[in-house]
Amino acid sequence: MSSTGSFEHLPLANGDVAEVHIRVDGRARRISIKVDRIGGLVTLTAPSRSALPAARRFLSRRVDWIAERRAGAETAVPLVPGRDVPVLGRPRRIDHDPQARDLARLLPDSLVVGGRASAVDRTVRTFLKAEARRRLEAAAQNYAARIGRRVAAVSVRDQKTRWGSCAASGRLSFSWRLVMAPERVLTYVAAHEVAHLRHMNHSPDFWSLVAKLDPDWRAAEKWLKHEGPALRRYG
Repeated sequence: MSSTGSFEHLPLANGDVAEVHIRVDGRARRISIKVDRIGGLVTLTAPSRSALPAARRFLSRRVDWIAERRAGAETAVPLVPGRDVPVLGRPRRIDHDPQARDLARLLPDSLVVGGRASAVDRTVRTFLKAEARRRLEAAAQNYAARIGRRVAAVSVRDQKTRWGSCAASGRLSFSWRLVMAPERVLTYVAAHEVAHLRHMNHSPDFWSLVAKLDPDWRAAEKWLKHEGPALRRYG
């Protein structure tokens, strides 16, 4: 859903090293720097490839500001018993039950995890990734059928800068963290990427197709913009 780019590392005066996502976005009007409030990822955006040298010089002049913003970034929430993790937009308490028959079972207010206590974090991640893939694949296949297109494959990853992507081959990739968002947000991202199967751009025709697939897409996009970054706190 956004332009791709490369990752670099920027040493800071306080001894920290910031991970910087370098991206080129033709829709950008100027060079900009953003520091994610969750984890402190730095994103440097340039409006064109020819502007990258100037963008890197701008980045080097902002190291003190970057260090200050990263110092105020929120810390991660571990996926351990007693903690809440959002699933489909609802907080669920992680409960460890070593006698549980299932490795993970989703209840209205909790996520019951079996197995060894030392493996709870890994088990929660495995469950969430599987649930995300199952729901996103079902939504994508449904939307693709509606527009007469074929989804070649669906994968889920821990993408740091995008919620989803569509390759020319028809392969769709999503952030597994979408399973933490309300279901209407998860299905919107599926609709967005499926629309790219017909329009590999963000033209008016593309957005018109998105609106046909998901008439309430603007509300979901707004949720992602304001609430989405907090999902990266978990794990």
